[in-house]
Amino acid sequence: MLVQKRNGKYVEFDKQRIIDAINKAFVEVDGDLYENETSRDAAEEIEQFYKDHPNVEPTVEGIQDYVERYLMHSERPDVARAYIRYRYKKEASRNFSAEFLDEIKKKLLAENVQNQNANVDEHSFGGRVGEASSAMMKKLALDYFVSDMARENHLGNMIYIHDLDHYCIGDHNCLTIPFDKLLANGFNTRQTDVRPAQSVNTAFQLIAVIFQLQSLQQFGGVSASHIDWTMVPYVRKSFAKHYKDGLLFIRHKNYEDIDYEIEGMLINSRDYSIEDPEWKAYDGEVYDYALAMTKKEVDQGAEGLYHNLNTL
Repeated sequence: MLVQKRNGKYVEFDKQRIIDAINKAFVEVDGDLYENETSRDAAEEIEQFYKDHPNVEPTVEGIQDYVERYLMHSERPDVARAYIRYRYKKEASRNFSAEFLDEIKKKLLAENVQNQNANVDEHSFGGRVGEASSAMMKKLALDYFVSDMARENHLGNMIYIHDLDHYCIGDHNCLTIPFDKLLANGFNTRQTDVRPAQSVNTAFQLIAVIFQLQSLQQFGGVSASHIDWTMVPYVRKSFAKHYKDGLLFIRHKNYEDIDYEIEGMLINSRDYSIEDPEWKAYDGEVYDYALAMTKKEVDQGAEGLYHNLNTL
């Protein structure tokens, strides 16, 4: 006896498949399989029904309907409800797979070309592979990574999750890089550790390095939200160094005397403003030298940053 599957193909009738499905429902309800007479009786009755009615073609759906009726009229309607739930979940899973595969097929065959990205030709080989991969990654993100609330809001057009196909791997567009934190604490490039910046020129160079490294990993754009404020501590660091050099070369003092005379307060403090009168009061000529050198270093650092970013 042959049974027609949902896809139209035929397979041999197998009572054991019916028995196994019913037993799963018993285990779900009872926690264990204490008896299997019910499942065997149901399978034998179904087999006999189709033998007695040769004009009725056995189908998977028909057999499952028969199982539901049999269990509902038995002493275990609770098992029938468990079987129905199991059947519903399997059907939902099949529908999901069918819809998903249909969407992938359309992308691979370029049947639904939208060219949403001006840089991607969805008719090309790479474009079709990319769109199919994008569809798969979006499904994974919605079903396994975002919260239920975010998923429902996205599907209901209440919100739009940008770059959803990159969500699973943490790769997003329009990223604002936390330069304050990276420059102050240092960072790791996977090959080496980079120490915190100690001057404005170094800070500008590191910003260029971070932009370049992140742009290689990032799907879309990267940005800095307040790079002028970010540079303030490093402008102060550079000014302090130049001030110390001025005392060394203009006043011909050695480092030990410099550190001792100003007690490191001005040189080592990050939060001491360049415009504080104590700098100039201590030595006006040295102050003017340090300020001029700091401005020069800022100009050179900004120019270097500009040229480095233009190579991206």
